[in-house]
Amino acid sequence: MAYYGTEAGLAAYAALVGASVPAGAVLPALVRASAYIDGRYGRRFVGIRAGGYAQALAWPRTGAVTREGFAVPDGAVPPAVENAAYEAALRELAAPGSLSPDHVAAEQVKREKVGPLETEYRDVTALGADAIRPVVTIIDEMLADLLFTPLPGVLVI
Repeated sequence: MAYYGTEAGLAAYAALVGASVPAGAVLPALVRASAYIDGRYGRRFVGIRAGGYAQALAWPRTGAVTREGFAVPDGAVPPAVENAAYEAALRELAAPGSLSPDHVAAEQVKREKVGPLETEYRDVTALGADAIRPVVTIIDEMLADLLFTPLPGVLVI
């Protein structure tokens, strides 16, 4: 299974941000973190896959240029992608499966009453799977320079 980064890279990143890495589950967390990065951002990354359709991960890519106009070397995985995977892996280590939770729309509770307290939840079933995925702002910010931004405009049909 493919993943971004290394175990040593995750340990170094964790030390920099003041987090701890529990022993034993690092590789599965990196795999799940990489799947999250590619699933959430992969279609919006600049450039194209260096290895074509059969490439396991979204990076490395060719023809990638950052928002500031800097070319990403062909075949390279930018440090921002690895750091984003490390950030996601730390979250997966803390709560396995939290970045890509399972969701069964039929089991969703719409209203819950406990004693005098009642809570009604937003109906997200029509929004699909992305509605149940957490938005991790720091990862959004880490990857922002590598994401395609559509030009504003008007679609005329």
